Amino acid sequence: MEQNRQNKQNEMEGILIRNKIYIAVIVVLLIVNVGLAYTLFNEKTKDPQKNLAQSENDLENNTQEAPEEPVPEPENNLEENTHASIDKLVEKYCEYIASGDVEALEGIVDVLSDEEKEKIQNRAAFIDSFENVSCYTKNGPIEDSYIVFVCYDMKLINIETSAPDIICLYVGPKGDDGRRIHYGSIDASMQEYVAELEQDPEVQALYDDVSTRYQEAQEKDETLAAFIQKISGQVAEQPEENSEETAEENPEETSEEPSEETAERGEGSESEETAEQPEETEGESQATAQNRETHVTDSVNVRSEATTESERLDLAYKGDPITQIESYDNGWSKVVYKGKTGYVKTEFLE
Repeated sequence: MEQNRQNKQNEMEGILIRNKIYIAVIVVLLIVNVGLAYTLFNEKTKDPQKNLAQSENDLENNTQEAPEEPVPEPENNLEENTHASIDKLVEKYCEYIASGDVEALEGIVDVLSDEEKEKIQNRAAFIDSFENVSCYTKNGPIEDSYIVFVCYDMKLINIETSAPDIICLYVGPKGDDGRRIHYGSIDASMQEYVAELEQDPEVQALYDDVSTRYQEAQEKDETLAAFIQKISGQVAEQPEENSEETAEENPEETSEEPSEETAERGEGSESEETAEQPEETEGESQATAQNRETHVTDSVNVRSEATTESERLDLAYKGDPITQIESYDNGWSKVVYKGKTGYVKTEFLE
């Protein structure tokens, strides 16, 4: 029995010895791990800038590795009649151009020279109205501006068939007095911008459609074709052909009153009023019977009365046949034109 107790004691001592060895190994490993962790911590805390740079490098590397997504370009689609304010502005523009109302036009454009005013008023003598007006817009070169492609049918006086046409307008950003249409010269950068927009297939389709309808209208109506051929370049030359220009430049050489076309443009209106004043104070003008067939020397309005303030009955074109019934000493003549009896300035008759 003593022997068994001795054996158990020896066995316990062996277990303790082995456990001490294991414990010693574990303690050593713990010490090593703690020392390594302490060293790494010290390395990081000693140079935080280095650690930050390393983090930034890691972030940059990760960013470079990620594929970059392309930034989509902003869309600039062609839109039809989607801006009510612009549609209304263009409607006014067409109205003022057709009527030759340059004073009203100055309220919606940025600049209007005297030369442009005269061209507009000369052109208005041939225009009755603009019909079927449609506005096609694209974004302009600056924020809240627009490039507007305006398509319309131009109704000419005394011609049944309308002439399709298209114009390009630049509408600036909305200001304190509203939007305005740019009417001055266009710089090179704007020309390039518009030229680029015109490469859009939808814009090209607009131009092609108007061009096709323009040709078809002339083929359909010989009167329209003849008129377009006749007035090509004539509007710009008309002021030089009118006899009143000479009268204004050399007033001492003539006592004739300004012609009807100049009076309607607002030029020489004071002279006309002075010339017509004797009509009211001295009674009716003396009439001389003519009863002859003649021709119109330049485009002129046929009026219901012998005054530029009366209703316009028709527009007689240069070279058209006309019957002169009577001539008056106030510079007017009673005529018959296309079955209508009216009055024109005598100076416009051969």
